[in-house]
Amino acid sequence: MKTQPKRLAAVLACLSAVLPACAESDAPAAPELRRVGGFSTPESVLHDEERDVYLVSNIVGSPVEKDDRAFISRVSPDGEVLDLTWIDGASEGVTLNAPKGMAIAGGRLYVADIDAIRVFDASDGAPIEDIEVAGAGLLNDVAAMPDGSIVVSDSGVAIEDGAFASIGTDALVSVDPGGEVSRLIADPALPHPNGVACAEGEIWVAYLGAARVDALDASGQLRREISLPAGTLDGLVRLDDGRLLVSSWDAGAVFEIDPAGDAAPRVSTLAADLPSPADLGWDRARDRLLVPLFNDGEIVLLDVK
Repeated sequence: MKTQPKRLAAVLACLSAVLPACAESDAPAAPELRRVGGFSTPESVLHDEERDVYLVSNIVGSPVEKDDRAFISRVSPDGEVLDLTWIDGASEGVTLNAPKGMAIAGGRLYVADIDAIRVFDASDGAPIEDIEVAGAGLLNDVAAMPDGSIVVSDSGVAIEDGAFASIGTDALVSVDPGGEVSRLIADPALPHPNGVACAEGEIWVAYLGAARVDALDASGQLRREISLPAGTLDGLVRLDDGRLLVSSWDAGAVFEIDPAGDAAPRVSTLAADLPSPADLGWDRARDRLLVPLFNDGEIVLLDVK
């Protein structure tokens, strides 16, 4: 009888050592995270799949100022900065004020830049043309459509006294492969469109001014709304399996949305503790999320398993 407490203590000691390990093994693994620094107000990251390189748009200051000081960097998937100022607003023949979202279509790199879309050769960064968008307020994100056209969000805001102020130009703009500009939606009541993603005949939109993402058809008609836990949304990517990843400045996080099927969409937090997460990129070859930290001068590489 005297040995039972000792045996019980031994058993409890074993359990206390084993149970935490079991709990840890059952918990979802956190994404592997790496940081790459040295940037200047990085707003967007894009994976150029053909050349297997990451492109980073650097605003270098205010997101609304036309100062021609901005640049676009090239970074290897290993995190090496290959060319910090690959496309440089300081270079002759290049205009780059406050570049934000980017997309590649037909061998061309399209870059949203306040009220114009800058077009460069995707292989060598040589300037091709500037597409002015008459009446635009703040062009923000860019997504490529299957037909080679692009969709660009106009967030419809200016900065006054350090805060966003609505200027009523909220829109989704379409540019065909020949450079013809039209507006899919132009509505000052939109809650400031920001991130855009296109796939399978749908256009997904995330908003600066609402904690939700919308699915639209190719003509801009609303198909679906999905509410999120927090707002001031920025980047938006759609994965091949239909899931959506969207960054939220209010949450300092990236949300994962599974909208599949007729059931209510599942929303979870993929990654937290990410201050000022801006326009997301996705490396499908490595299942890697690319997150620029706007105020920290870094990009984060998140390997999602």
